[in-house]
Amino acid sequence: MRRRVLAVVLLLVAGLAGATVAGSSGAEQASAPPADQLVAPDGTESYVWPYTSRHRSTEGRTLALNVVVHGEPDRVSRAFTARSDENWSQVDPNATVSVSPWRPAHGSVRYSYVSGDHGGSGEWIPPAYQLAVGTYFGERTHIRAYPSASGNWTALQAHTEYWDWFRLRHTVTGVEPGAAFVERDLADEPFVADVSRATHGNTGGGSDGSWLVVEFASAALLAAAVPLTTRRLQRADLAVAAAPLAVVVGVRTWGLAAEAVAPGVNPKLFVAIGYPVLAAGPPLLVARFARGRPPVRAGVLALGSLTIATVLDLGFVGVADVPARIVQHRVALAAALGVVAFGAAENHRRVVAAGLAAWAAALAAPLFGLI
Repeated sequence: MRRRVLAVVLLLVAGLAGATVAGSSGAEQASAPPADQLVAPDGTESYVWPYTSRHRSTEGRTLALNVVVHGEPDRVSRAFTARSDENWSQVDPNATVSVSPWRPAHGSVRYSYVSGDHGGSGEWIPPAYQLAVGTYFGERTHIRAYPSASGNWTALQAHTEYWDWFRLRHTVTGVEPGAAFVERDLADEPFVADVSRATHGNTGGGSDGSWLVVEFASAALLAAAVPLTTRRLQRADLAVAAAPLAVVVGVRTWGLAAEAVAPGVNPKLFVAIGYPVLAAGPPLLVARFARGRPPVRAGVLALGSLTIATVLDLGFVGVADVPARIVQHRVALAAALGVVAFGAAENHRRVVAAGLAAWAAALAAPLFGLI
């Protein structure tokens, strides 16, 4: 018995070790980026640091700016937010413009650096606006816009992402797909004169050293399942298997439905309701239903249920390429849930406590930036 418990605990520890990625704790330097990293999008004395950052410093660098739209910043904004409301007769009396799919979006603040000269006498700015196509609690294409203060251009950071309930944040799934979506949206509009790619030479943050360039026409007035198969199991066994699956898929479904019914409500209010259910529901229900069941079977069912729930959850929002760190994190959570079920079936409180502690640690890791 002790050897079996020890083996399960060791498996759990190994899963957690694989899921944990040490975060950087280096001190930030609130200074301008190096001059050789600044890029002039329109070839004039108007520059941008081609990345975004969590802080007003290069130390917090995240994703690369991957789209530059040449045009007056207010017209660029209207092209995304109110495209069909403007008069297009000055471009082409017969031109038709599609209805913009973009909507105002909630998202974390990311800064970029803009300057009127190459010497770095600029400033760190937050995005002037954030827009998205898709749903906050599902999958979406999300853009942050950084307009020039002195030039006729707006730099965008566009990416695809999905809401991860276990991490309480969005997980980026692609940078290039974000730029490709912007290109598909704007390329055939009558107010767009040209779409091309330009090399600026700064790699990293998902960039190969180039970005998409969209030129607005000068005359334009812009307004812009995995099938679940089971053996013949007793009803109580099915309850152990069904509980984690029902909670994970239920929370995802509820989040999407709540957003659709009340789109104007701050999504964090929905998070405050959904996350406690996700955090407490699986271990409490598994501990309840696993009592008196064969321990190994209960542990395998709980572990397998959360694994399948993860696959269904990501498939439900259309995520195909899952980052390795997310896979490792879900393995750790599934292992922890398996330990809870095993301990509850054995009526072994210490094993249950170990499983609950591991579950809590795995949930806490993303909140502290470790996953």
